[in-house]
Amino acid sequence: MRWRASIGLTCFVGALLAAWAALAAWQYHEYANECELGEQVLRRQAESVMNALIGGIRSHRRLGRFFPEQLQIVLDDLAASQNVLAVAVFSSDGRLALKAGVAKDCLDLSALEQSGESWDECGFRRISEFYLEPDADRRPGEPGGAGLGRGWGRQTRWKSETPETFSPLAAGGRFKAALVLDRSMTDDLRGRAFWLRAWVVVAGGLVLLLVGLSWWATVRLVQARAHALVLEAETRYLRNLSQAAAGLAHETRNPLGLIRGWAQRLAECNSQSPEHLQHVQTVVEECDRVAARINQFLAYAKPCQPEPKPVALDEIVQELNILLEPDLDAKQLSLRSTVARVGCTIQADREMLRQALFNLIQNAIQFAPEGGQIELSAHSHNGFCRIEIADRGPGVPAENSGLLFTPYFTTRASGTGLGLAIVQRIAAAHGWQVGYTPRPGGGAIFWLDRIHA
Repeated sequence: MRWRASIGLTCFVGALLAAWAALAAWQYHEYANECELGEQVLRRQAESVMNALIGGIRSHRRLGRFFPEQLQIVLDDLAASQNVLAVAVFSSDGRLALKAGVAKDCLDLSALEQSGESWDECGFRRISEFYLEPDADRRPGEPGGAGLGRGWGRQTRWKSETPETFSPLAAGGRFKAALVLDRSMTDDLRGRAFWLRAWVVVAGGLVLLLVGLSWWATVRLVQARAHALVLEAETRYLRNLSQAAAGLAHETRNPLGLIRGWAQRLAECNSQSPEHLQHVQTVVEECDRVAARINQFLAYAKPCQPEPKPVALDEIVQELNILLEPDLDAKQLSLRSTVARVGCTIQADREMLRQALFNLIQNAIQFAPEGGQIELSAHSHNGFCRIEIADRGPGVPAENSGLLFTPYFTTRASGTGLGLAIVQRIAAAHGWQVGYTPRPGGGAIFWLDRIHA
């Protein structure tokens, strides 16, 4: 039952984590889309400004030697517009280098070696290369940009202009236009989108956490109610069983005591032959064995209603050491206890705790090898106490470990299978945990845990 609950809890937690991961992935995808949208807006703006600038240069480059000055004015006006930090036009031979804007220091010749887009500390940079055909209206042999149209004005300009005064744009060739746009708005958009999506992920995680806690609380409530119903049914069953067992014990003990008394008298009679004395002694031993089993059955069937009080654990261990001394001496065993050094005081029904420890130590005595040692220890942690009884016996096969505390299950031919079952009932009545763990190096460890200190 516990492993099923553990698997269900693991699956549910996995489902919650998967849902949270899906939510985080979705929000990251939306955040990336918003960032891409902001970048696209900036790219389109840069593309529009760049196309207008290059188109203007191509359509107005015939204005002659005054066009660079006019182009500088246009660049200054363009740099004064919103979001434009710097703008520049360069010629490949270095004859033209016009810049404008607050970030014009970011536009140098070394930064304009390659065309394309880039993001840096200055802002969003776009560099476009364009080619201008030589001006078809220029006089042959003249490097300038004057046309051959009508009017004496142009003829006068031809004669007054020298090759040094002609506009480099009129000569044609390859040029580069550079533009730096303010990226602060895009960065702010990214920041707002990031925190918005992050808060959505956090809020979604909190909602999933609350859902998980609600589910877990509901499961625990259902389990608690089911456990209460089981305990109520078990209590009712054991109450009826106890009444039936008490009646059966009363009807059995009287004739059993009578049989044992007559058998004991016959054993004390010296007129009997050794063979008859052996038979009589066997009858006495069988009567004692049946009486012991009846007492164990009555102890198991008796309803457990503990009355917890502070109990000094070392005092109970000393009593049990004296009580079990004949059994320990019979197998040359010693009981080594570290409880006195710990000084552990726990909340328990004293007689029930004594019965539980008696059964566990007696079980260890049955399986411990002769001349060995049984170790009893106690550990306190987080307001609870854990008691362990360890031996160096053969241990419990893995296939039988789940049946150890089942009534009437035993691996000994002379066992009743009720000793550990009684321990389990006492532990359940107190709200403790009881279990078995293989001992490293061989042997067994039986423990009681979650005992209130």
